[in-house]
Amino acid sequence: MMATASSLSVRHRSNPFATRHTRPGAVPPLDPLGGPLAVGPVLAMLDRHPALAIVGPHGTGKSTLLAAIASELDSAGSPLVLRRRRDSIAALRAILRARRGTTLLLDGWERVGPLAGRLARLAARLRGCRLVVTSHRPAGMPTAVATAGTLPLLTAIVARLPANAGLITPADLADAFARHRGNLRDALADLYDRFEHRARRA
Repeated sequence: MMATASSLSVRHRSNPFATRHTRPGAVPPLDPLGGPLAVGPVLAMLDRHPALAIVGPHGTGKSTLLAAIASELDSAGSPLVLRRRRDSIAALRAILRARRGTTLLLDGWERVGPLAGRLARLAARLRGCRLVVTSHRPAGMPTAVATAGTLPLLTAIVARLPANAGLITPADLADAFARHRGNLRDALADLYDRFEHRARRA
């Protein structure tokens, strides 16, 4: 049977849940209610506390917020070093090599470990550097933002992605959110698979 134009348009539509649409930095940071999460207050807090943490469970927007902070600092011409999910040696090496006044953004602080973490904070202070980290648990420094995965947040993220041709419904969002227990990264991957399956059948 000959395919219709509408079925072809669905089948060949780019998956709106692809990584290029959902990776950190592709969607602006949002709060648990799905509203905009401003970077300015975090930077203002950083002026008072040279070491800050963004704390929350897996897949709740920590890396997205860190990417937004990096973009803001870069736009302002502030020197920064961004390290993604590095171990303790790499983190210490980055701090020791950083110039005075640099803001170091470290994703995955829990991988550094307690002892190395204390050494890293001491090294940053002695080097005159500021430190912003992401962590799944309290990091021994002031918490700038506590992230949480919520259904309103997932809904707001999906609303900012390219249109899904009606292949994904609010019920799908609720089901994916529940299946992955608030891990929005895994929920979005689940929605990717649902879209692919339905697009092929369209």
